[in-house]
Amino acid sequence: MISLAICLFFLSMAFWFPVGFKSWIASSAYHALDLFGSFYLYMGFFVVVIMAVLAFSPYGKLTLGSSKIEYSRFSWVAMLYSTGMGAGLMLRAVQEPVFYYTQPPRESNLSDSAFALEYTFFHWGLTPWAFYGMFGLIIAYLVYGKKRSMLSSSILSGKFRHPSLLLPLDVITIISTLFGVVGAVGLGSRQLLAGYAMLFGQFEITYDNNAFMVLFLGSLATISAFTGLSRGIRNLSRFNIAMALLLLVAAYLVGERVATFVNLYLGIKNYLLDFVPMSLNLDSMKVDKKFLMDWTYFYWAFWLAWAPFTGVFIARISQGRTIREFIIGVLVIPSLGTFLWFAVFGTQAFALIGSPDSYQGDYDSLYGSIFVFFDHLPFPFIFKLLSLILVFTFLITSIDSAVYVLGMFSDQGKTEPQKSYLLIWGLLLVSFTVATIFIGKEELLAAVSQILILIAIPFSVVFVLMIGVFLIILVRKN
Repeated sequence: MISLAICLFFLSMAFWFPVGFKSWIASSAYHALDLFGSFYLYMGFFVVVIMAVLAFSPYGKLTLGSSKIEYSRFSWVAMLYSTGMGAGLMLRAVQEPVFYYTQPPRESNLSDSAFALEYTFFHWGLTPWAFYGMFGLIIAYLVYGKKRSMLSSSILSGKFRHPSLLLPLDVITIISTLFGVVGAVGLGSRQLLAGYAMLFGQFEITYDNNAFMVLFLGSLATISAFTGLSRGIRNLSRFNIAMALLLLVAAYLVGERVATFVNLYLGIKNYLLDFVPMSLNLDSMKVDKKFLMDWTYFYWAFWLAWAPFTGVFIARISQGRTIREFIIGVLVIPSLGTFLWFAVFGTQAFALIGSPDSYQGDYDSLYGSIFVFFDHLPFPFIFKLLSLILVFTFLITSIDSAVYVLGMFSDQGKTEPQKSYLLIWGLLLVSFTVATIFIGKEELLAAVSQILILIAIPFSVVFVLMIGVFLIILVRKN
């Protein structure tokens, strides 16, 4: 009820005072980054370190529960990957590598292409998956190892299980989940409209069309959530991975094959070598504050806001796996898949551009860049249509997973929530996304980033508390 009250307050402010509310959000987000931006960097770095230490320590042998593994490795990876990254990979596949290629954030001795991919890997690699995995590991250990509920507050026990402590933890987690997914759906729905307009023409991208698209997505996703994990969500995730692989292979076969793997190798190598100074913004790897606020701080806030939703979903599908398998499966495998994705699309885009100095701005559009990219490949209509379908199904997977997770949160952490909760959260997700579009208008990305920055701050405090208590529980038990 508290979460619902906060949601209704936000909706009323967004619809009745859009200009003033947007101005307040922008100002608050700027000051928040001034105060907490460095904290995000250090938090991201240390979460990666903690996950790596746990994986290779004796604790890695511990099993998350005594039950048999519920899903095959392929289904498991497909579901966590589709939920955690899917729609964003379509949004940024070409636009982000090209941005770093033509506007590098700092001086570097690397080639333009290797440097561009190194920074793309930095923003989409180990750190986001560490945020997801750490939260998921905590919940999975508590649920399957300690027989507690799928709530953030289940980390507290004994005298600490007081409503004054439990409620804030769970409410902050729910609100963070809601806004994280709303941000992805708001941006993804705009990409769908942009792709449709580029593919079929004679279509105007308006606020009304965007709202109807969100309503359509939300309706289908809620129906998918009603069918449960083993049917709707799992099957959609498998379809997503198959489609993504088809696009990836097609782009690779008609692209710069040798250069792709050279750039992939150099990108991963330099990313790992430079991981510490890049993560902490130190020495020769230091970039200016504007770049941090526009990119790294935004991404870290985005990944943090997504951590409870994605983490709980990953926990729900990971029963029976060891901590080591869990961490490798969540941290390493999706990161490598993401690196390959950006290497293929990025390298081909670099070849099409030529020298960074000759760039004409073809891939500047966040929403339309991948469709412009396929214009330069054989059978452009087919691949743009497949891309459009994949954006659509990725978004459906993200929304239905979010509806399912929010239902679990609201239904006292039960792994099989009542359908009434799924319906309520399906409606609220749609309403919130429409409100965000209404606030953001043509500056949707800025509005989304500002809201996520504000939401990520209280959740990051909760997250740090949860990590500390989890490590204490783990050490004491063993």
